[in-house]
Amino acid sequence: MPTREPAAPVEPRSSAARPPFRDVLRAFLVIGIVSFGGGRIAYFEDELIAKRRWFSHAEFLEAVALSQLMPGPTIGNLAAYLGQRLAGWPGAVLAVACLTVPGGLAILALAWLYFGGMPASLTGPIGRGVSAASVGLAVAAVLRLRGGAGGVAGAAIAGFTFLLFGPLHRPIHWVLVSCLPPAFVLAWRTRA
Repeated sequence: MPTREPAAPVEPRSSAARPPFRDVLRAFLVIGIVSFGGGRIAYFEDELIAKRRWFSHAEFLEAVALSQLMPGPTIGNLAAYLGQRLAGWPGAVLAVACLTVPGGLAILALAWLYFGGMPASLTGPIGRGVSAASVGLAVAAVLRLRGGAGGVAGAAIAGFTFLLFGPLHRPIHWVLVSCLPPAFVLAWRTRA
């Protein structure tokens, strides 16, 4: 039986390699202002990987996987994790604040307009437009992150997960119980 090399631990960035705090603030503020819906991960990828090159694609996929396993909203977990990697604990707090405060203010403004008499002829089309854009962003995020499902076995696990949760409407806990064990085995075998 071949010996397995231990995987290199993911080390936090050294302070010498960390970007300036104002750049981290600007990046997360841009994400918080322009992103919404299920496709927010695509914004993270654009801003932090493609544009700024602060993380590799593999590091980003690992961060997404970890943030999905932790309790709480995935996008908040991802922001805190990436912010901490870039700027320590202040970066984590900053990232979550930049992600939530602009959206919260936008919701308050929309609620004020709605309850202040915004015509119903506008609310329906606006809601449908935002829903369509959100679905499109979510699909784009899935297509960009498809590298995490590498190979036929990974694609089969992803397809099985979609089938159980989507068309078959199985509860999420049963989907996890069914799909996580083969995913862990696959991950273990590919690292061996």
